Amino acid sequence: MKLAYICYTLSLFIMTGISAEKVSINEKGGQLGYLKMGKGTRTLILVPGIGDLKENYLDLANEMAKDATIYALDLRGLGESSIKFESFGADETGSDIEFFIKHFDLTNVTIVSNSMSAASAIYAATRLPERVEAIILTGPFIRNKEMGFFLKGGIGAMFSGPWGPAMFKSFYKGLYPVNQPKDLEEHSDRIKINLNEDGRMSAVRSMFYAGKPESEKSISKLKTKVAVIMGDKDPDFDDPLQEAKEIAALTKGEYHMFENCGHYPYKEDPLLLKKIIIELWQKK
Repeated sequence: MKLAYICYTLSLFIMTGISAEKVSINEKGGQLGYLKMGKGTRTLILVPGIGDLKENYLDLANEMAKDATIYALDLRGLGESSIKFESFGADETGSDIEFFIKHFDLTNVTIVSNSMSAASAIYAATRLPERVEAIILTGPFIRNKEMGFFLKGGIGAMFSGPWGPAMFKSFYKGLYPVNQPKDLEEHSDRIKINLNEDGRMSAVRSMFYAGKPESEKSISKLKTKVAVIMGDKDPDFDDPLQEAKEIAALTKGEYHMFENCGHYPYKEDPLLLKKIIIELWQKK
């Protein structure tokens, strides 16, 4: 399984010229996998949601490559990142983003995040306000809500055991209810391959279960530009529009609804997101 993922990654780099690297985190040998591409005075850090891979950002990265230096990260425990971490969740991912920015001495940073990692972007932005100029929160979960007993049990039943990776693939595809990318089957297969590796599904379950206490505390400290991006057909929210309005109010940001998009609007309409990012950069 791992060989198939490696072969795909190698072919991707040959075709695009993207560099793939890892950086060590000072936590018992943990490493973060990342891609680097583009060149510009601004920096884009692209962070996926639970279970997803950095490669899902390639459409957006290709569109932005002339405007910024781009780093697409894998979450700890997933993709090309190692599983040698003690815990997994939004706060931990926020700490990883903060470390990454400091380690490479990055400035003029815009963080594009998704789902759980939206909370992580807030965490990092409030700790490095002089370095992070904007955060883009797509399909965001930023509140520290306790998971209900039945939901927790359902996640455990779905994503434990040998069927876990296949169940996650099915769940993931369902988050694109209308506007399905042409490479959805291929990408979801890559996710399944990755999740079949030892320790990956355990990391995913931990992320679902984890709270966001430090990330939520950080919301009131935000001083950076914020754009909330929500698909109007996002199945993760009962009322995507209302959720977008509430999060924009909490973060003192702006919100944008992406028509006929689900949980991954950055993938479903990268050109529109590029326009929003550039307009956000131009605002004082």
